[in-house]
Amino acid sequence: MRSSNKLITSVLIMILTLVLISFPVFSEEFFGGNIDWTQFSGQEIRLIMCEHWYTNGLKPIVSEFENKTGIKVIFDIYPEEAFYTKVRVELAGAQPTMDGFMIGSLDMGSYTAANWLEPLNPFFENKNLVDDEWYDFQDLYPSAIDGGTHQGKLLVLPVGAEAEVMAYRKDILEEKGLSVPNTYEELYDAAKKIKTDDMAGYVSRGLRGLSIVWEWSGFLLSYGGRYFDENGNPFFNSPEGIAATDIYTKLLMETGPSGVVNYGWQEVIASAQQGKAGILIEASGALPPLEGDESVVKGKIGYAQIPAGPNQERIPNYWFWNLAMNPYSEKKDATFLFLTWATSKPVFLKIARDSGVSGARLSVWSDSEFFEKQNKEWIDTCIESMSFVKADLIPYLNAKYPEIADSISVELQNVIIGAKSSKEALDESAKQVADLLKK
Repeated sequence: MRSSNKLITSVLIMILTLVLISFPVFSEEFFGGNIDWTQFSGQEIRLIMCEHWYTNGLKPIVSEFENKTGIKVIFDIYPEEAFYTKVRVELAGAQPTMDGFMIGSLDMGSYTAANWLEPLNPFFENKNLVDDEWYDFQDLYPSAIDGGTHQGKLLVLPVGAEAEVMAYRKDILEEKGLSVPNTYEELYDAAKKIKTDDMAGYVSRGLRGLSIVWEWSGFLLSYGGRYFDENGNPFFNSPEGIAATDIYTKLLMETGPSGVVNYGWQEVIASAQQGKAGILIEASGALPPLEGDESVVKGKIGYAQIPAGPNQERIPNYWFWNLAMNPYSEKKDATFLFLTWATSKPVFLKIARDSGVSGARLSVWSDSEFFEKQNKEWIDTCIESMSFVKADLIPYLNAKYPEIADSISVELQNVIIGAKSSKEALDESAKQVADLLKK
């Protein structure tokens, strides 16, 4: 009899196991609201994503969405520069092969002008697709929503909001008897004293394209320079722009690492993680790996606002990463369901707790679990830095900004390698940009 009971128990366990295997498993914490999550079951959507902390955080939990909804999600992931090219090529082809994609501030103007961004307002008005109370649209960063709205049309949903922050080695500054730099001249003086054969005094981006221009823009604005004058003419070659370029390139040439013209943000962070950088200025969202277990400088990093320019202005550059929908997609409803899920409170909270980056929702900052895991100085600095941003001073919404940035980047590199002075380089780029704007 006992043997019979054991046999029955074993059979029941096997049956239960098979039943559990045959049904998709998902965590209800990622879902909510009064909508039918399974209404597009059987569809397949494809998104092109950039290699990024958000993508890294989303990948492991996409299966939760697939199991709950029955929608198959395919991610094509590319490094940043290749990513820009891939998305642009697919959109230019006007094909439905891509349903959604990430988009950074760089392409907002050109994509908007080309009508490559599907307006999302009608989807939000369809209450079969989104529960307003569950999604809580007002919890998204207002500045990011403003940056993704054109002529009343919401074109993107934000996934990341970042601004420039200065990070420095507390132990190195203490060892050298240095204070945290408050001005760019103080930054240069400190970087010169920190520089050794094994450590760069200052590390920043030197890579052609948006990479170098993104960091340089914070110097330009803080020095009182601007991209354009009140008539829309190139103005970055003003005396203020030249002074900003002098200090930016001098820092890299005299205190930076060798090969800095090949440094994007990944190389900057890797250098700092390996203990080879005394001071750096980077996007706030790129800095959490410095406190990771693989970082040799964990616990040794201090955080502060970027230095002040000659008139005590601090105007950091900023960046928004977003999710958008391909206007040529044939599966727009299913794609929208994914976009709202991927930018929802529970998903952002999961990614924030795992990655250490807040994303684009205000509520993350009040989450005790997220807060307790982070460097409080970093949190305070990030929040304050975003308050210093003057979004209208960066011409991201200019349809030709990618070409403008590329022209400036080439000339900045010419200064770094010693081929031109700052004035010669900026004058040349200003001429190119003026011609570009006439086309």
